[in-house]
Amino acid sequence: MSTAKVNGDAKSWPFPNPQVVREEYLPKLAIKPWVSEYPADRILKNCQVVDPASGKLLQGLKSVTISEGKIQSITDSDSTQSTSNVIDLEGAYLCPGLIDGHVHITATPGVKTMLEVVKLPEQVTSLRATYVLKEMLARGFTTVRDTGGASKVIANALAEGLLQGPRLVQCGKALSQTGGHADFSSAVSGGNQTGCCGGHSEALGRVCDGVPQVLKAVREELKAGADFIKIMMGGGVSSEADPIDMIQFTEEEVQAITKTCTRMGNKLTTAHAYTPEAIRHAVENGVRCIEHGNFLDVPTAKMMAEKGIFLTPTLACYGIMARKPFEDFLSENGKPKNLEVMKQGLQALQIAEEAGVTVCYGSDLLVSMHALQTEEFSVRSQVLDSPTVLRQATTNAAKLCQQEGKIGVIAPGAYADLIVLRSNPLEDITILDHPEDHLLAVIKDGRVATSQIKGL
Repeated sequence: MSTAKVNGDAKSWPFPNPQVVREEYLPKLAIKPWVSEYPADRILKNCQVVDPASGKLLQGLKSVTISEGKIQSITDSDSTQSTSNVIDLEGAYLCPGLIDGHVHITATPGVKTMLEVVKLPEQVTSLRATYVLKEMLARGFTTVRDTGGASKVIANALAEGLLQGPRLVQCGKALSQTGGHADFSSAVSGGNQTGCCGGHSEALGRVCDGVPQVLKAVREELKAGADFIKIMMGGGVSSEADPIDMIQFTEEEVQAITKTCTRMGNKLTTAHAYTPEAIRHAVENGVRCIEHGNFLDVPTAKMMAEKGIFLTPTLACYGIMARKPFEDFLSENGKPKNLEVMKQGLQALQIAEEAGVTVCYGSDLLVSMHALQTEEFSVRSQVLDSPTVLRQATTNAAKLCQQEGKIGVIAPGAYADLIVLRSNPLEDITILDHPEDHLLAVIKDGRVATSQIKGL
């Protein structure tokens, strides 16, 4: 038995000798024993490296060296020396890990309707979210941006390896006015009951009204570790009391939020907004990102492009919520709103791209719909070419997450967040919607999450 010396006098000690500790126990005696060392350096050779920013493959077969969770170098494969840590990808395509810019990891499977989602106890939600995260990583998403519901606690658990899943960028709870998109409290006249049908109302967001309340809310979310702040600025599909064209929060409330975000770490503020009026209300008061934007018009898109405003459309979710087995997920009030926004989504996506808006990938799926996370690629491919859609799920989304050069790219110094593909996504982006046929391996932070490749 190998041992390690520790201080202490063992002569009169009635228990096992305190001067020796079995070395195999030492890692588990650490303060955070789940934090593991990086795997040994490895080289992925004979791969075709996908560069989403240029929309091209790097010329020739490449070798990518991974060290301590990051990409160390990219060289020509014919110059790679043979060692035990070299894995031959045999011409497969090496792509940056995918980034989903709009998820709700706490809207978990286990229930059938939106009303049931907001009634779940927080601890149940958090435990079920671990399943959602693991599945997202297995689909090739190595980073996700949660826009209401997740927390820094979950993000830290992922970063430390306590949970398996993507990197998590999160806003804590989204901010909603009373009667806004994240207000799921009971709609009883004159009442202030907490929770929908007896449940709690803060599954995805929190309600705040007036400048003092919004200041407290945004400060609390930033103090708790939010990477950005989300504001509900217009009506929504899944909320009962607000029509789609409703404008939410006053100018003073929005400015209080955006100025606080700037002063407390220069954090981005994003807005749930469908209509041009809601988008302009957000941007004119300091918001720098827009979620959805299904009714976007040309003048508003040009304004967004000029001001460098991000747009994260979420298109596949509407069709998913309108078909089996999710046709009863929304209330009777929500179903017509869902069809209304679904009709305009692809046109808005085209308008945004043509205007030069920085468009990002987002799925916005809930409950068991998460399994269809990659369907967004197929939907967008109806109006956009493959390189453009891939850029939205890598290069653009990395900028949105304020991690440009670290994620969404294969380059020295970037995180080793990679997927290995059987086919070229630049030629056909819809292969990403069929990971069972085309996804050979997922690597996050230099660690292999899933693999069908021998030796990897």
